[in-house]
Amino acid sequence: MSAGTIIILPGGAEEFRSTLMSAIFDLGGIAFLIDIPAVSAAPMSVLICAQLHELDPLGPLVVLAPASSVDFLPAVALAQRAAHRRVAAYYLIDPHTDPTGPEWPDAPVYLIQLTGTTISRLPELRGWQEIRANGIDELAAVLVSNADS
Repeated sequence: MSAGTIIILPGGAEEFRSTLMSAIFDLGGIAFLIDIPAVSAAPMSVLICAQLHELDPLGPLVVLAPASSVDFLPAVALAQRAAHRRVAAYYLIDPHTDPTGPEWPDAPVYLIQLTGTTISRLPELRGWQEIRANGIDELAAVLVSNADS
């Protein structure tokens, strides 16, 4: 059973997210999908952080960010520090940008390449590790084991 919580930020294919959730639960992990309404006046980072606050997940957190949510990671990190929740790791799926900021990263960062596109050398220069998972079950196992740390 997982001691921490896996947070799956918005973005990516719905089928992938739901299959990943099932695989995490099958391994005894605890996970939450962050879903944001398609239309909202509030900035996306505010909505993500508000939903995390409402869920009040147990730490340590393992945050999984699809490409479309990567830019919100500095705000997520700041909100978790304010809530006194430790983040064990961030997993970025096929990132197109580097979300660095003064408050981020505050935990190890791992890159997961699913599309076969080449990721820039910046992560390598920053010391981020690339994870090659052979399927959703393997990715779920990596996430659950990190949530136990």
